[in-house]
Amino acid sequence: MRRIDKKRRIIIGLIAVVILAALFVFAVHLIEKFGLADVQFGDIGGWGNDDDEEIILTIGDNDYRSDDDIDTYLFIGTDAGGEDLGMAHSGSLADFLTLLIVDNTTQKYAFIEIDRNSMADVQMLDDDGEFTGFYTQQICLSHWYGIDEQQRNENTMAAVSSLFGYLDVQHCYVLNMADIGAVNHAIGGIEVDIKTDMTTLDPEFVKGTSVLLTDEQAEKYLRARMAVGEGTNKERMERQTQYMQKAYNLVFSQLRENPDYINTLYDELKNVIHSDDEGRDLSVLTNQILTYDSQGIITINGTTKVKDTQGDGIEHEEFYPESRSIVSALKSVIDLQLMPADPDDDSEEE
Repeated sequence: MRRIDKKRRIIIGLIAVVILAALFVFAVHLIEKFGLADVQFGDIGGWGNDDDEEIILTIGDNDYRSDDDIDTYLFIGTDAGGEDLGMAHSGSLADFLTLLIVDNTTQKYAFIEIDRNSMADVQMLDDDGEFTGFYTQQICLSHWYGIDEQQRNENTMAAVSSLFGYLDVQHCYVLNMADIGAVNHAIGGIEVDIKTDMTTLDPEFVKGTSVLLTDEQAEKYLRARMAVGEGTNKERMERQTQYMQKAYNLVFSQLRENPDYINTLYDELKNVIHSDDEGRDLSVLTNQILTYDSQGIITINGTTKVKDTQGDGIEHEEFYPESRSIVSALKSVIDLQLMPADPDDDSEEE
């Protein structure tokens, strides 16, 4: 196989991130100074399966196994940090979370959206970055804890792993949601259907209309939550999913019509992309999504409650994912088999 030069790797990485990572959010600002975070999982929690081992997952009351060859990529969109909110945390919120699972055995892949309010076991870290215990809280808070960005990324990877039965989370890409407009500009804007009244954000966001988003509007549309509709994260995720799917279709359509479109994207975003050898991982990922069978964007079902989990006197949304839904999402890609129950265990499959 011929070598791919650095510019080509960057371009391929750009396409992968624009198409995948957050086709929605995101100025493909792969924060290299924070690692572009191609971090091998387990530096903090030691969880997950090694590449050469069978996959064993514990979800709800059941254990599942698979021998499939799996690649996993976690995309994180960060938002306001604790210091911005007047809290004693130095990190930022993991406001957008999507886990891409690629199965090289079944040759399938799927994007699994993770509600940022999903309740998960989050590792608590002290001022020295040392593990002090677990606390069940919104998964978005996992990115607050750590002495630097890499450790915060790893902490979020650990929390996501626990949510999926300790599935190995191998790669992590972090994007600054403040840069959403750059990607929207590069791909020429996305036309979205306004499904609820959002005129408090923008007078053009009238319910029942379609709007070709400007760069400024894209950020409003994708980031707003409390000021529109019922103010729920579920509504925001629905807007993000719509944007992702339309951006996905647009980029592929442009590439089919004009292969040089890849160079156009590179020229548009080269000043906000930072890439080095991680481009090789993204080029592999790009080849996988171009040749494997897409299972689409999958949402986890669950129940939302409002509680004062953080102990700050404020009620926050808490999302409790259904074990059955998590298993179903994984099985859409992975050949996952229920393991025989322990004879001393009276639990039944959900």
